[in-house]
Amino acid sequence: MPFSGFTLFHGLRSCKKKKLEDEPRNLIALPKEIALDIVSRLPISSLIQFRFVCQTWNMLTRDSRLVDMHLSRAVKINPCLLFTTYHPKKEQLYFVELSDRHDDEHTLREIQIPFSASMDIFRVVDSCNGLLCLSGVYDHEQAYIYNPFTREHKKLPNCNELDVNEVVYGFGFHPATNEYKVIKIGYYPHVYYVPWCFHKSVKYGYPLSEVHVFSLKSNTWRKSEEIRYKLYNSPGVLVGGKLHWVTRFNWHLDRLIIAFDLSNDAFQEVPRPDFTVNLFYCRYHLAALGGCLSACLLTSNGENLEIWIMEEYNKKESWMHKFNIGSSSILGQDLPESYDIWRTSLQKETVTVMCLVNNGDILLDCQGGILIAYSTDKKILKSISLCGMPKSCKTTAHVGSLNWIDNLA
Repeated sequence: MPFSGFTLFHGLRSCKKKKLEDEPRNLIALPKEIALDIVSRLPISSLIQFRFVCQTWNMLTRDSRLVDMHLSRAVKINPCLLFTTYHPKKEQLYFVELSDRHDDEHTLREIQIPFSASMDIFRVVDSCNGLLCLSGVYDHEQAYIYNPFTREHKKLPNCNELDVNEVVYGFGFHPATNEYKVIKIGYYPHVYYVPWCFHKSVKYGYPLSEVHVFSLKSNTWRKSEEIRYKLYNSPGVLVGGKLHWVTRFNWHLDRLIIAFDLSNDAFQEVPRPDFTVNLFYCRYHLAALGGCLSACLLTSNGENLEIWIMEEYNKKESWMHKFNIGSSSILGQDLPESYDIWRTSLQKETVTVMCLVNNGDILLDCQGGILIAYSTDKKILKSISLCGMPKSCKTTAHVGSLNWIDNLA
């Protein structure tokens, strides 16, 4: 059933009118600080239902204090998981709250996208504080900021870039400036430059690019400094107000970690771990675990996933090899099937580290939509079953919030 305020609230809507009139009075009779504290403890799906009780309660959900209180609690609990299905004509978006993952009846719910008619094929750039950034797959100029629970959305204006053939997006928030930004890196086709000469179209050199930054506060695009790295087209990992990517392999740049500081719009290199493997044959991706930048290495033999954590930001010596997840960690009644999924995922390099959940488990996405939890205490893997799970999808960890886009300007 598609997710909307009305479908979720069908139970309350069928209640007697007198009951609905009494409940708002009972809450309003409390001091506002206490009422806000009570309401801020509701999960996001219940909070959306709360809006439809009466106009007074709906207005309360727009109180900036409630938004901040709820968000501060939401980031400390298990996130929601969003699933974007791959469909040739129209993408679909589903969500599940990890707290109900054992509920076989109402686990997975569809989210209706209000602007799907104008952008039916999209990809999720990233999630930040309850907001999603979506971009068009075939049209680089199409991009939206969207809260899937409040259904509020904003179409970003065009940034008037030149003709580029590849675009890398990033989306994040910096607490010091209290500002949300979208970064858009456009690479020109087959055009490079070498810093020690003036010739264009050199086979080996730095890719020619344009970088634009959109601020939700000013509602404008600004052209930023050029980037001399070719980045993987993957979500930027947000840690400490900086977005992080891994560079593509180049003859002079060996898969570095590049950060974009959202406070001053500047790029910088971040030291990577001292891996004991040749990165020409192995790939690694980044994740944020416990607020720390993490590097996740898939070994070339397809046997293990190494997880490194930078305990002190931007200090090379603080990289620690924390976990080594191998096929022998599989546990469960479906042992042969789980082993096959894990081994195949490692060999095909389709394992992605998602997030750290409250019980200390690390959530892993295998082969696009197959979820596995790794227990950091017991050193075992367990598959997670979700009712109605799409067969092929992209998973995004998401914090459900009342973050209103029109209040961010």
